[in-house]
Amino acid sequence: MVVVHLPTSQENRPSWRRCLRSLRLAQPFIHPLYRVQRDGLNVQLWSASYKLPARMLGAPFFRRKQAFIVPVSPDLKMVYGAAKLARDYGADRPQREADRFAPLPPGEALIVSGARYRYTYTALAVIFDQQKQSSPERIVHAVRRAMELARQRDCTGVILPDFTNNLMPQPNQVTPSLQRAVAEATALAMVEAIRACRGLMEHIHLWCYDPSNAEVYLRELRRL
Repeated sequence: MVVVHLPTSQENRPSWRRCLRSLRLAQPFIHPLYRVQRDGLNVQLWSASYKLPARMLGAPFFRRKQAFIVPVSPDLKMVYGAAKLARDYGADRPQREADRFAPLPPGEALIVSGARYRYTYTALAVIFDQQKQSSPERIVHAVRRAMELARQRDCTGVILPDFTNNLMPQPNQVTPSLQRAVAEATALAMVEAIRACRGLMEHIHLWCYDPSNAEVYLRELRRL
């Protein structure tokens, strides 16, 4: 008689069980809220609170070669909003690399390291001037420049997070009406930036990490 001793410890259980648990936890985030594909544009809108959706990254089967585009000032400091998320994801390495190239003029962009197991590159788009002011035209120019650099690195897609928090004039005194107004202006500018990048990138993933802004982006994307 052959006796097979089955593992009993938690560590020795089949790893697929842990994978299934992870997939169940990620289930609310694995599908885009909206897709549009026409005239050289392939855009997906994602909504997930401060958590990069697994499917957007290519999980569970493969990882896409993507760049995460974030808004910065000429000093390239990643201190707030989407930029701080990227700095934290990359364990501060993107910030250390960017510091070597600062300052950059408004409208320019820079490619640095990404975040392991998430995305390959971080693209810093300089949408502000020295006085921390921005404009729709500068957003369009800087985002397009970031996508051009990502394409030069053979990226097949970009993750474009909502810039609303970065563009908030007084982030410590936000009212619902102010957030709505800034979100509407930001969504309009970012969709114009996407339109200006027609044919430049295979996949554009627009990510609302504050789901309350997703409705505004959805309305603008439907006008593409």
